[in-house]
Amino acid sequence: MSFPDHDESSSRNEELSFGGGDPDREPRLRAWSRAHPRLVAVCVAAAVLLAAGGAGGWYLHRRSQEPSPPPAVAFPEQTRFTVLLCSGYGPGEGLCPGRRKADEAEHLAVAARMRAMPELAGVAYVSEEDNRRETLALYAARGEPQETEGVAFTAHLRGTLRRSGDFAAVVAKITAFPEVKRVIRVPVDFWAGKADVAVHLCAAADAPREECTENRSGGIAGAATGAEKEAVLDRLRELPGVETVYLQDRDHLARLLGHYGPRLPERDQPVQPDQLYETFYVKLFRPAGPAGTAEMVRALEPLPGVREVTPVRDDR
Repeated sequence: MSFPDHDESSSRNEELSFGGGDPDREPRLRAWSRAHPRLVAVCVAAAVLLAAGGAGGWYLHRRSQEPSPPPAVAFPEQTRFTVLLCSGYGPGEGLCPGRRKADEAEHLAVAARMRAMPELAGVAYVSEEDNRRETLALYAARGEPQETEGVAFTAHLRGTLRRSGDFAAVVAKITAFPEVKRVIRVPVDFWAGKADVAVHLCAAADAPREECTENRSGGIAGAATGAEKEAVLDRLRELPGVETVYLQDRDHLARLLGHYGPRLPERDQPVQPDQLYETFYVKLFRPAGPAGTAEMVRALEPLPGVREVTPVRDDR
């Protein structure tokens, strides 16, 4: 291997230098740039664009990791309700004290009278066995079949309004029947069909709840902190099959609650601000099924700041 001698190297260095040598000789780069101003401008612009592209790519990547806001669509109408008949638990129970427990024939008789109401689009009878089967399926989907221990399965009627605004008038008619104990409005899930899993975070009022105190360091209690929300979001991004993550903030929850009102007309107690909580709603590429949902529950519920993880039922 041969190396250039000192003289050859010095000569080459002089040719490449930008400021050495003859002071009267203009540096070559400066002379070249003056001779090609347009090309220099293009090169500078390209460098600026590359730098901006890198910064923009980082910004877009960060934005892509942030949760989406709730879909900007109209709130679904609340048209379904449940009718409970007298349950036979003795004086003082419900709206029909001392009346015996309603049997299937009485349920069907009340259903027939309800079908004659023009405000109703449909009425269905749900037996105790139907209620048991549906409840077991619901808890199994959540991965918590043991939670059904001690649950009372009750026969009832399900009604569907033609217009949500007719609810009060229909309640007045139905509660006039002597067999009827109570009418309960069925909540509408805004997220049905839009998400598959809900990750409910702790609210300020949840400080006494065990699930909102365990696994939290430094004596943190109450509402989930920003760091805890980031940790939950990072964990969600790691799970397979996640298509979109939405964040429902407290304001959106308050508007939902205000729009739909109480389940029981006689119990109009507004939710207090410290009871409002945030929720990550997760849309999957494909529904996970009971086993997949149970796996997500196990992965997410132990995280600090998480109150509960539940499937979103699409029972519209």
